[in-house]
Formats: sequence, structure tokens, C-alpha cells
Amino acid sequence: MSRPRPRFRRLLRAVAVLGTLAVTATALVVTQPPPATAVPATIPMTITNDSGRGDQVFIYVLGTPGEGRLGWSDAGGAFHQWPTVGGTPVDAPDASIAGPRDGQSMTIQLPKLSGRVYFSYGSKLSFKIVNDGRLVQPAVQNPQDPNRNKLFAWTEFTLNDDGLWINSTQVDFLSAPYQTGLKKGDGTVISTGMLKPDGYTNVLNALNGTPGWSNLEQHAPDGSLLRILAPGHAIETGQMDANMMAGYVDRVWAKYANEPLTVAPYSYDPAARFTGRVQNGVMRFTNASGAYVTEFRKPSSDSIFGCYKDLAAPNNDIGAIARTLCAGFHRTTLLTTTTQPGTSTSGFYQESVTDYYAKYIHEQMANGKAYGFAFDDVLAQESLVHDGNPTAAYMQLDPFQGAATPIAGSDGGGGDGGGGDGSTLPQGTGPVHAANGMCVDVPWADSHDGNPLQIANCSGNAAQTWTRSGSTISALGRCMDISGGSTADGAVVQLWTCNGTGAQSWTYQSATRALVNPQSGKCLTAVGGAPLRDGQRLEIRACSGAETQRWTF
Repeated sequence: MSRPRPRFRRLLRAVAVLGTLAVTATALVVTQPPPATAVPATIPMTITNDSGRGDQVFIYVLGTPGEGRLGWSDAGGAFHQWPTVGGTPVDAPDASIAGPRDGQSMTIQLPKLSGRVYFSYGSKLSFKIVNDGRLVQPAVQNPQDPNRNKLFAWTEFTLNDDGLWINSTQVDFLSAPYQTGLKKGDGTVISTGMLKPDGYTNVLNALNGTPGWSNLEQHAPDGSLLRILAPGHAIETGQMDANMMAGYVDRVWAKYANEPLTVAPYSYDPAARFTGRVQNGVMRFTNASGAYVTEFRKPSSDSIFGCYKDLAAPNNDIGAIARTLCAGFHRTTLLTTTTQPGTSTSGFYQESVTDYYAKYIHEQMANGKAYGFAFDDVLAQESLVHDGNPTAAYMQLDPFQGAATPIAGSDGGGGDGGGGDGSTLPQGTGPVHAANGMCVDVPWADSHDGNPLQIANCSGNAAQTWTRSGSTISALGRCMDISGGSTADGAVVQLWTCNGTGAQSWTYQSATRALVNPQSGKCLTAVGGAPLRDGQRLEIRACSGAETQRWTF
């Protein structure tokens, strides 16, 4: 059974109205035990404007509470159903909420809905309704869409009795930077979606330096950048070759005409496996008993980038296979790993033909997580946070250039969260990421006392899996330690038997993302300066807020 996710996570592109997209409410049905604490009818959502822009922001809370009702919520959390109309689209009621000015925050009430929180800069968005309240969403790949020349983005969420799921998304395009997050029942704030410094510009420059992937952006009439289109939409606009993935698909089809592909789509049930072989031009799947399940014709590039059409994914075993295949095509792992999706992320996007859009976005996210395509949640690579007993939600509009700051009280890392005072070491287990997304690493996974720590490309292995408990950070059964208990600049940070001394105590400053050793008052630092590189060793140095001293979890 798949885990729940926001129901408006992906635009359903099958129904076009006036060139824009009619979105229907679809959901995975997930049976869960009743929550220990009832989620209230609304929770506060704080929207902070750190964009550095002077134009007015407009907010929209759109979605469905279920039972086929579609509508919007006002700032107080009251739900309003769209009016009943016929087959001719008409203007929707104005659902906009005047948002905060630059440098300010405002709090609205978020009700139990599954939907989107849109935000736009400078002008209101245009929505229409048709056929008994179906909403016509913006579709910027259509040059006639009234929102084509407007600057906007959205976060997606589901709030219900089982909690809050909220994510950032780049499935359709990368545009105005923002973060999203929530406050858990224990007061911890977790967030996701924060770009690295100049991350938006870095994605654009990387794409424009990659043959076949340049010129994906859309500009306003005044020449300003509005967004970078996802490849599926770029195919629609003619900005990308419609056969971009065809050569890779041909190689996949040829490989599995001669050997089996194993799909194990359920992490909670690894024994559930499906075997695929290409026969007569289609990939035919059987289950463990050899019974036929489904088959897929050779997918088009559009089907791959949209995870639809040839790779349509209903909410059953067929869909589980389809979404795993789609993720494998985006990440181009199907030629190197014959069991999909596998367990490691180290081989993602390594082929010369790959989804560079998703690749570069992940590289520029502070925590490495994004929704670069519809099923980026395969192997949990999505920019999503969840809690079963949320007390607040957050959306923060970030600057287009320079460095963003994490949502107040969080570490910007998307999952573990920081202490509410910004100094408590976030508790949990997982990698510790440097500012460039690399991981704190135990060289050669050698746990001997005195092994100096480094940063390295993330591989997801035990040498990069750190448990944060109290004020200690440990891996391979030993602790992150300052050699000799030194307090001097340049003291080596190493692995050492855990002993509870001040040399192994750490706090986290969420505003600067610094790991501080209280005994010395100094910060964990990657030696050698920026840009950060694989193999840089770690020391403590006087805290400066530099890129070499920024860490996320």
C-alpha cells in the first residue's frame, strides 16, 4: 500500500479547457489507525515574505474537503464551494487573500483540505470554473493562458484527521523560490524546499550549459525570468526535442529483451516482486506466481517526463510498477540496476541522456530533496514533510538570488527539524549535509579511533548515517569528536569512542546552519574553502557564517 500524498501533487493533463487544465481531485486510499490526538478543524499557517521584492503578494487556498466538493478557503479557514456552472467556463469568484509585504509575515487558517496554496507576485491569478465546479488551473505551457506572463508558484498539501502532508513542487516548473513546513505535536519545526545560495540561478546556468536542455525558461514581456519549464511542458512548447529520451528507451528495451527486469515497488513488502521481459515490442510483467499483471509499450519521452500516457499509474499493482519504471527512466538507472528501484541513490542521473532538469534541481536543494518529476517520492527523494499531530503550517517566500534562511525554528533540512530556540541539536538519524549537498563521511567506513572526518558525495551508506542523540553525533558506533579536546582553530574533527566529554558535544544554530562545539565556541568547518569539494577534511574554526560552516540534516 502506498503512503498518502497530497492529492493535487500532479496536474492531470487529460482534460483541456480553453487550452488550460481542468484538475480533478484524485487520491490514494490509505487505511490508517485513528490518530491518537484529533487534528483540529483548522491549523494556523504563517506566510513569510523574505523575497526582497516590493510587489504585492496574493495568496489562494484551493482544494477539496472530499465528497466531490471543490472550492476555496478564506483567510479565516472557512471553506466556500465553487458555484454550479455548465459546460462553458466562467470566471471563478475572487478567492485571493492579500499576502504579506516584503519582510513581513501573516497568519491564515488552513482547513482540512487536499489542495494547493498558490502565491503570485504583482497581479492576481486567473481561474475559471466549468462543469459543476471543476477548476481550470493555470497552464503556462499554453501561450494563450491568462497566467502565462504572471510570476507565481504553489505548495501542495493534505490536511485531514491523519495529519498534515505538505510539499514544495517543481513538477511543472521551477519558479519563485519558497520553502514549506510544519510544526509537529512536540513543538519541533520541520521544513523542506530551501534552495542553496543562488540555487535558482545555478539550475538555470547548469541547464543552459547542457546540450539539448538550454532555453527552457519563460520570460515576461519586460524580459524578466518567470520560470524554468519542466521537460514535459518544454516538449509541448517546442523548447525541447520530443525524442529526447528515445535513444535511452531503445537501449532499455533491447536489454530486457534478453534478461528479466525485477520491480520491487513496496518498501514495506520486499517480497512483492514483479518480473518484466520485452516480448513482441512490449514489456510484459508477471507476478511471483508467473501470472500476467500488465504490459507497457515503449514509452515516449512525453510519457516519461509526465509519468502518464504510456506509463499511466492507477492506484494498484499496475500503478506501482508504472511509477517505479517512470522513476527509473528519469534517473536513468534501468541499464545499471536490474532490480528497481534498488536501495541507493548514488547511481541517479549518471547517463549522458538523463533528466537534467530533476538532476540539477536536486543538486541545488539544501537537503537534496525535490519534486523534480511526478514520482520523485520513489525511494523518498521528494520534498515533503508530514506529521500526524500538526499544530501549525508554514510557507516562506525566499529571495531569488543570494542565500535563503530556514523557516524559523527549523534547520531547513526537511525531516528532523531543529529545536525551537535554534540551538538544540536536531534529534534523529540520517546524513549530515554540507552546503553543497555532500555528506559528512567516515573515510573508508573505518571506525578506528582517530579517523579524521571528511565530506564526500552522498552514497547513503553507514559511513554517512549519523545518529544525533542529546548533544552527540555518532556513526559506526563512535562519536564525532575534536582531537585531544582542543579548543584551538584548526583542531581536527575525527571519529572517537563515545565518552561524554565536551569534545563530543554539539549544538545547532538554525539561523546560520552552524554546528557549534560549546566547549570551544567554534564551528564545524570544511577545510580548504569554497566551492566545497569531495574529500575536504573537517576542523573547528571561529564561526563566520561561511559556506564551509553550513550544515543541514
